[in-house]
Amino acid sequence: MKKGLCLAVVMALTLFASGVAFAEALQGEVVSVDLTGKVLKVSKTDAATGAKEEVSVTVNDTTTYSGEVTALAEVVEGDKVKLDVEKDATSGNTVAKSVDVAAAE
Repeated sequence: MKKGLCLAVVMALTLFASGVAFAEALQGEVVSVDLTGKVLKVSKTDAATGAKEEVSVTVNDTTTYSGEVTALAEVVEGDKVKLDVEKDATSGNTVAKSVDVAAAE
């Protein structure tokens, strides 16, 4: 009986963990803004390789904004951004928790 209960707990925790997001910081320059799809495309430098890469980041109703903007509609190409993002384990999307914008130079 105890063995079955332990197995059930382990399985439940595994299923729960599979939907948990993994948070990280991302910094770069805005390449494009898709207001309809609520997606920012950001060019960043990979810290390990030094290579430039573009990352698509989804924003949602819970995303917070700071710095030079208060909403996605105010973000423009060329803005320098610092993002707190989560990789949604279920969908694979990178989702912004917060967007901090410094105006384009």
